Amino acid sequence: MLSPSTKPLCPCCFKAFSSSILEESNAATVTIERSPLFDFSSVCGTCAPSDVERALAEKAKTDPTVPPIIWLLTPLEIQETAARVLEETTKNLDEIAAVNLSEVTFENTVFKLMTPPNYKTNPQVAACKFLQHCSTDSEICEAASKAGSEFAKSRVLGRMRKDVYERLKAYSLTDECKNLDSYNQHFVKSALQDFERAGLALSEEDGNRLQQLLEQDTAVCDEYKKILVMTTPNCSSPKTN
Repeated sequence: MLSPSTKPLCPCCFKAFSSSILEESNAATVTIERSPLFDFSSVCGTCAPSDVERALAEKAKTDPTVPPIIWLLTPLEIQETAARVLEETTKNLDEIAAVNLSEVTFENTVFKLMTPPNYKTNPQVAACKFLQHCSTDSEICEAASKAGSEFAKSRVLGRMRKDVYERLKAYSLTDECKNLDSYNQHFVKSALQDFERAGLALSEEDGNRLQQLLEQDTAVCDEYKKILVMTTPNCSSPKTN
């Protein structure tokens, strides 16, 4: 995988931040070597890395105002990264579930739901799936769309983890939780609501029915995305008069 210093940004971030990076006096002098692992001549002119993109990718290392996303520009990169995120996500939930109910703490329960690989704060999730909306390469669109579908299914399954919910619920009743600051207390409440919206506070029968509905909803969203991809014109082949 390419490092942040050699990876180009997607067109959206490039347009959003190029003017500010160009204003810096040293932007034009930044030289970053291209990685031999990726043939940049194979991407379209819009997405090909420029000096501005390379300078901005370098700036993201130290400037928190720049998106910390390393965009994945090949189907293989997307597939491999998505598989790794899904594996790490399952492992993270398994680690929470393995904690004894009497030994739950902020660090071994809540914090694991606040930070990567959790999908809500994992920039790799966006890096894997976002280009389905703007890439003119059909293979990239397909790989990103598939990654998005896999993440959605993983989210549904994660919210149905009763063993994880039980640890979070147990922690919410502790004195430690009651003494958290308002920000962290808000997150605990929000995380509990995520699980409860998935039906974990329902009876077993009602919870199973809700899970079926959520899975059907995911399937409908997948089908809708496929229709969009099939009916969206290829931006790299504009019509001529």
